[in-house]
Amino acid sequence: MIETPYLLFLGDAPDPLAAKVAQGIRDWRPENAVGQFRMDGCKADLKLPDLDLAAAKAEGAKTLVVGVANRGGVISPAWKKVLVAALEEGFDLASGLHNLLCNEPDL
Repeated sequence: MIETPYLLFLGDAPDPLAAKVAQGIRDWRPENAVGQFRMDGCKADLKLPDLDLAAAKAEGAKTLVVGVANRGGVISPAWKKVLVAALEEGFDLASGLHNLLCNEPDL
């Protein structure tokens, strides 16, 4: 079971369509989304509070959900710093990308 509530990771999504996973969670389970995490250059906005990891943790977030789908469904090297920091902060990670989290040695 993926623990709720979630911080929805939008990364550096180039457009709102790229954040379709996070959009679905926000639309269908809004009570489970405490906020969004957007990196510089992110063009998606779910109209949720922009939170860093510490603020999301203070709001009760337990899982960082990779809510963006990029070309090829891979974990972007640009995202790694945030994902590793989330693990260090005690978050669980959830991702539906083709590139599995368990195949990333640092995650």
